[in-house]
Amino acid sequence: MTQPREREREIDARLALRGPTVILRPPRDEDAEAIWDAVRESVAEVGAWLPWCHPAYGLDDALAWVRASRDARARGEECAFVVTDAVEGALLGGCGLNQVDAVNRRANLGYWVRTSATGRGVATEAARLAAEFGLTVLGLGRLEIVAATGNQASQRVAEKLGAVREGVLRNRFWLGGEPVDGILYSLVPTDLERGTTVPDGLRGPR
Repeated sequence: MTQPREREREIDARLALRGPTVILRPPRDEDAEAIWDAVRESVAEVGAWLPWCHPAYGLDDALAWVRASRDARARGEECAFVVTDAVEGALLGGCGLNQVDAVNRRANLGYWVRTSATGRGVATEAARLAAEFGLTVLGLGRLEIVAATGNQASQRVAEKLGAVREGVLRNRFWLGGEPVDGILYSLVPTDLERGTTVPDGLRGPR
């Protein structure tokens, strides 16, 4: 009989998305400490735009997120991944699809990279892997990226993916006790015609 941990690894292997320099896979309980470490390192940068990344974030928070994301994936509500180095396996950040609207085949695409791994194209590569997974394997027709107007790094990633800027959403975020506008980008299947980053065994018809 397959043990729960072994079963979890089998699922991870099927869902692993491999790019030239990074691998995306579902988070596991044993990732909690690495996630916690990445968050603590990145509070000043990531926390400026993602409120969950704060100084009080602890190991229990990381483990709770891993388990919540597993449950949400089972319910079809999201598909979260940790981003790891393709060679060394170090945890570099997170990426995934959430707010899944199955009726309208739409989801939100989110990503973050730990401070020590920025400036290397990690977010762009990871986001492309997740986007192709959503638009080909899951058969979604639209992905949305919403970045705060001041979050230039996140906006650059969206633009490098070929996402279309659709407009400004007023008071989209609440950051630092104040409302902040957000920029809405979208990706549809025809925006990702180049690249073959999704494993052949997972790729579906466009």
